[in-house]
Amino acid sequence: MPELDAYQLAQAAERQGTDAHVLLWIAARHRTTRVIEGIGFWTGDDHQTFITSGQSRLYFGAGAVIEVAPIRAAIGLKVQTHRVTLPPLRDEVRQALRAYEPRNAEVEIHVCPMDLQSGLPVSDPIRMVKGTLNEAPEAFGPKGEASRVELSISTSARRLTFGLPLFRSSAALKLRNASDRFREYSDVAGDWTVPWGGK
Repeated sequence: MPELDAYQLAQAAERQGTDAHVLLWIAARHRTTRVIEGIGFWTGDDHQTFITSGQSRLYFGAGAVIEVAPIRAAIGLKVQTHRVTLPPLRDEVRQALRAYEPRNAEVEIHVCPMDLQSGLPVSDPIRMVKGTLNEAPEAFGPKGEASRVELSISTSARRLTFGLPLFRSSAALKLRNASDRFREYSDVAGDWTVPWGGK
């Protein structure tokens, strides 16, 4: 549950409505330099710099074309999936998909509360989702229909489902315990031909 500051609590108490923008940050590995770089998008109309996760980041304005499904938080270790839809024909989106490796990229979704009269941010953006990008399929619609890229984002709890590759070889197990022979023949056992009724 995100913590709200005094201004946001006062705005909610007035019951005149609220306004907020969604900020999407993707940190992916560049295909050429192999360096992890970040790129951001938000639902505003123009490019703007926000301070998120303690860093000053530039977010490209994508307007209302970014669609974010309702974010539902829950207590526990259950892996949740969130979906964000982007327009694939924008230069920045094309760069994120072509120049970077989007799979398993770190993703953060923030919500920035805005003032109803001025439209300016009233406090720092609040992080709602932190996870990894599972897939980003492009769907090009036929003539007259919109195209889109739907990002599938899993929460950080997904990392708890990964096995430890360190203990999948006989050599790794013997480093831990010299008498461990559990996977001694695991690399060749699949090649053995055992006749019917034999051992």
